[in-house]
Amino acid sequence: FLADDHLRRAGTRSKTKVVYNAHSKTLFSVPPVNTKLLELFDRQDIETNFSHVLTKIDPAKHIATFETPTGPVELKWDFINLIPPMRAPDAVRSSPLPWQDGPFAADGWIEVDKKTLRHLRFPNMFGVGDINGVPKGKTAASVKWQTPVVVDHLVAAIGGKEGTAVYNGYTSCPLITKIGQAMLVEFDYENRMTPSFPFIDPLTEHWLPWVIKEKVLKATYTAMLRGLA
Repeated sequence: FLADDHLRRAGTRSKTKVVYNAHSKTLFSVPPVNTKLLELFDRQDIETNFSHVLTKIDPAKHIATFETPTGPVELKWDFINLIPPMRAPDAVRSSPLPWQDGPFAADGWIEVDKKTLRHLRFPNMFGVGDINGVPKGKTAASVKWQTPVVVDHLVAAIGGKEGTAVYNGYTSCPLITKIGQAMLVEFDYENRMTPSFPFIDPLTEHWLPWVIKEKVLKATYTAMLRGLA
């Protein structure tokens, strides 16, 4: 979206082909959001390829190779933006903590109960943040909702009791559609929309989510990276 907006502002969009290669069969895991994005991609004339998993990149020849249901596909590019595979750090991946089997095992995510965030094999341990092997929740917003749950169970455990707090999988994804406009998409494990601002339609482009992303969240992320938040 940002590339599309920059090209339009520069007056060169009509000379450019913009292609988005999705690794899965959808653009977004939440159905209503996926439908909205498909509409926006069509509106912006962004070509979409599904089930394209990047396997090789050749910077010299400007060729990207993707594995697809019909076999390898090579695509040439002038400018490319890549999202690398995500996995747990070696210290965790090589420890006893990750899932031993299932969808989170291959990348070394910690084996925690998705509601209590307590480790399923080491009950005196809890996980918070990206390292957790849960269906959703790899955002700073998720950490904000996960932390009180872990604190509740830790305090209860210290007192010889059982905690009652539950993490519902809340996560937040500000989707920038152009400079000055964005959608603030919030949802849980069940892909239910959980908007924090009832007066803002999460599937409508608006200036306020842009301000939240650009002026508030960016500063928060920077502070977190520096250990200040």
